[in-house]
Amino acid sequence: MNFAEYPYNTEGVRLPYVVCGIGTMERQNHVIREQGMCVYQLMFTASGCGTVRCRGNEYELPVGTAVILPRDVPHEYFPNDDAPWVNNWVIFGGDGIDGVMEYYGLDGSAPVKLNSLSVIEDMFRRCSAVLRTKDKLCIHRASPLLCEMINEVYFSASGENRENEDSKDVLSPVIDYIDKNYSSDITLEELARLAGVGREYFCTIFRRKTGMRPFEYIAAIRIREAKKLLTYTDLTAAEIGKTVGYEDKSYFGRVFKRYAGMPPTAFRGY
Repeated sequence: MNFAEYPYNTEGVRLPYVVCGIGTMERQNHVIREQGMCVYQLMFTASGCGTVRCRGNEYELPVGTAVILPRDVPHEYFPNDDAPWVNNWVIFGGDGIDGVMEYYGLDGSAPVKLNSLSVIEDMFRRCSAVLRTKDKLCIHRASPLLCEMINEVYFSASGENRENEDSKDVLSPVIDYIDKNYSSDITLEELARLAGVGREYFCTIFRRKTGMRPFEYIAAIRIREAKKLLTYTDLTAAEIGKTVGYEDKSYFGRVFKRYAGMPPTAFRGY
């Protein structure tokens, strides 16, 4: 289904990453911009295949690839004949974004094979949902999500894939810390600090390595331990919830059911 979301007004917004619009074209048409646009455009293919012309180069954009078209540069893109091209797009700017894009070297001259299509699709959906709220802070809340998407394209282009990240082992102290402190009130800031990277980059590499967001991973560990306590102790569900980090019994029950497929009491009698 085609959709497009635009913030009410981005004029005067002083953020490093500003989403000016986001959307999906289920049947992307032929687009020619002889003068380019005054903003950057990130595109990645959900299905089908398109062809892009930019900076004198012509290349295909199949599923699992992305491109960031630079601002003020003529370009053209169109669907291939064999199937409809479902194109996800984000147009963006930002205070100092030109320097970021120049440093990243993403100039639209070639496609980028993504390390993980599902990761950028998740970021795209979350960013779309934020802008759909139309509240006064939606531009600010969308900013770090845009940063994550751009970083994902950059990491893919520069060859920073899962194996490279594993070799750096930046997440080992984080995983150890979570395993030992899962019942505590853990923040993203302290996890990113343990990894020695920024918060946005931390969330990206954590999701790519584990397949989950940090708080999803923490919840999974808590429920794993709760299952053990339900199986091997006589503690009540409320007591177990508090032991693994959930003060609210009802909330513990909802999280447990989400991960285990049944309430704690049903699991104990299963």
